[in-house]
Amino acid sequence: MEISDERLIRLCKANNREGHELFYKKYEKYIYRLCYYYTHSKEDTLDLMQEVYLKIFRAFHSFQEGKPLLPWIKRITVNTCLNFIRSQDGKKLSLNTSFGQEGFLEDTIAASTDVAEEVSTLDTKNILVRAIGQLPGDMKTAVILRHVENMSYNEIGEVMDLPIGTVKTYLFRGRKILMETLKKEGIWEV
Repeated sequence: MEISDERLIRLCKANNREGHELFYKKYEKYIYRLCYYYTHSKEDTLDLMQEVYLKIFRAFHSFQEGKPLLPWIKRITVNTCLNFIRSQDGKKLSLNTSFGQEGFLEDTIAASTDVAEEVSTLDTKNILVRAIGQLPGDMKTAVILRHVENMSYNEIGEVMDLPIGTVKTYLFRGRKILMETLKKEGIWEV
């Protein structure tokens, strides 16, 4: 049985150890996925997750009960990831995808699908991930939140602390840049 966010909030506000563990179990995969999308590095993602949890647990006392928990978690996670990226001082982030993971090649060869199609899909994904990674900061965040996290314009505005019009502008410009990149790569046909 899954614990409700309301109960989870009360337990965490009371600094209850079980509440912290339940919170971790409930949101671990979500926070990992979001952090990984920004870093594409398991080690950096795990470091960021630890930082996110510390920030969340330290800030629980200020969380307003009755408000939805997930947008608050998203805001802390995204801001932590953006701070990490800013702190890299021009260091290039690794945008490798599952191609380097152990077992990928064996799974592809053993799969019943066409290997050429599988590799083509992976190439397209790599190009798209790289293109998203090259978008300017807020534009990249808006694109990730909309198209990876499937958030509404209102939710994105709330997480990024921006008016909806600005969110729409970032998304429009980001999609345009991505489309141009995909056209140059021969993936998007005019």
